[in-house]
Amino acid sequence: MTNDAEHIITRPAEIASVLSSLQRQRSPVSISFRGVDQKFLSLILAVDRDAQVFYLDELNPPSGHKRVLANEFFSVRGSEQGITVFFTKCQAIKVLDEEDGAVYRVPFPTQLIHNQKRDAFRAHVMLSNKVPVSLLSLTRTEPMQPLKATLKDISSTGCKLEFDSLIEPPFKELEIFEEMTINLKAFEKKLTLKVEARHAVYDEHRKRTTCGFRFYDPKPSVQAEIDRFVIFLQREARRVDLR
Repeated sequence: MTNDAEHIITRPAEIASVLSSLQRQRSPVSISFRGVDQKFLSLILAVDRDAQVFYLDELNPPSGHKRVLANEFFSVRGSEQGITVFFTKCQAIKVLDEEDGAVYRVPFPTQLIHNQKRDAFRAHVMLSNKVPVSLLSLTRTEPMQPLKATLKDISSTGCKLEFDSLIEPPFKELEIFEEMTINLKAFEKKLTLKVEARHAVYDEHRKRTTCGFRFYDPKPSVQAEIDRFVIFLQREARRVDLR
């Protein structure tokens, strides 16, 4: 059983992060014009966070170029590591003539929709299997001071952490952390990988923070260990239920 999770992103900084991810991955995007059945393909070539614009490669088939020049509105659909990205009401404000073809300068959308298939199984971590986690960001105020947390649940694509404090500054949606280290004592291993912050909840009464994180393109060896740990937790949960 899977559920679709739809996230509507409106903050320019978060929109810039998603667009930059599409750019880094060289993920093709599909361009659609109002009232036109034909789809056009393009790539995001660059993202300017300060100016809040991004640059699209010339459309394929080339007939789409005429529609851009006519200032027609279009929508953009892409896939960022399995997550569908969609935004609309786009319009090129400038066309640049480059050696390899035209490049379109487009303002950030006012909102961007993330549609993600949630994992079929998310394994809960029991107290007996307590898993310490540290989180390191190079862009925070004290980048050399890792944040300490406890693993609450984990799937093949992400996890949820609990922190014994109200995190300051608060987590930003899609904030990148260069190093998450998961101490898998059950396997006598430590896994280190890059992650992306998702939804955070701040419990003012208990002075605790919980936040979900998505694994950011882990190495195959690390992904294998994560999957192995999820299966281990599944078996542990079944064993407890059978007692």
